[in-house]
Amino acid sequence: MKLFAKKDDGEGARGDELNAFLGAGIEYRGRLEFVGTVRIDGRFHGEIVSSGTLVLGREAEVHAQIRVNSLFSSGRIQGDVEVQVKTVLHSSAVLVGSLQSKALVIEEGARVEGQVSVLGQSLSETGVLAGMDLPRALPGDEEEHLIEPLPVSEKTM
Repeated sequence: MKLFAKKDDGEGARGDELNAFLGAGIEYRGRLEFVGTVRIDGRFHGEIVSSGTLVLGREAEVHAQIRVNSLFSSGRIQGDVEVQVKTVLHSSAVLVGSLQSKALVIEEGARVEGQVSVLGQSLSETGVLAGMDLPRALPGDEEEHLIEPLPVSEKTM
């Protein structure tokens, strides 16, 4: 029996074993280093560094510099965040600060205030966050459009 086996509650990575848990009502200050998966539902102030996965529940309030492999957040983060693989901001998530991530999923309702960079390209530069307009061309292919209209003779009725 795994004492901290992760159940799938839609807030984290499925199947990951939970190595540590900072519950609601708990406040911790300092530096947190870990391997595997850690879930925070309480308050944390300081620095978080890991090659693993950080899961923040709805009640989590984190004021920290964060450097992790993967992040799944339903809570509040204030600080600079660097994620090596994937960031998922669920609908209740709030991020105030900067975020750098290789891949990013933002659910409707999540709030991001600050600078966001994905794969080295700032989303505010592409216009994705400002007005949610999709860029018309693929990066490096300014001439090619993602969607091109068919000529009138090729349209179907």
